[in-house]
Amino acid sequence: MTNKKVILNLALPLSIIAFILFTKWWIADVVDGTDGVMYGFPLIYKSPAFYTSMAEQYFIMELLIDFLFYFAVLSTILFLINIYISEIKIKINLLRFIYVIAVLLLGIEILFATVFETSFSIKRDFDIKIKQTGFKFYFSNEERNEFNKLHQ
Repeated sequence: MTNKKVILNLALPLSIIAFILFTKWWIADVVDGTDGVMYGFPLIYKSPAFYTSMAEQYFIMELLIDFLFYFAVLSTILFLINIYISEIKIKINLLRFIYVIAVLLLGIEILFATVFETSFSIKRDFDIKIKQTGFKFYFSNEERNEFNKLHQ
């Protein structure tokens, strides 16, 4: 494989992994609605649904922009490493392992997105006021603790 193909073949699964595992949480008041914890970086692409508990809303345009942001940043980082530090060479077995991790994480995320009464819309159609933000690792619950502190 040429080196550009290696970079793109590595950037795609790493973008999926980073997109799912690392994001930003936003505690926000919805104008004429309730408050909740929303997710996404740099834009909010997931929020709680207002019509039932445990359901979520996904905003497709923001989700695509966020994913393209992750992909562009990781591709740029890999490209710069390839030019200025060391040529990127990756064994096919390691690349397959990274793809398996990415597919598993994507499958789990799709499962969570489809199990409950999730709604999908092209873009967010309500205004919000941000109360607090922070960064989230997939398995942490820091944002829930902060949200509960605001409601005590």
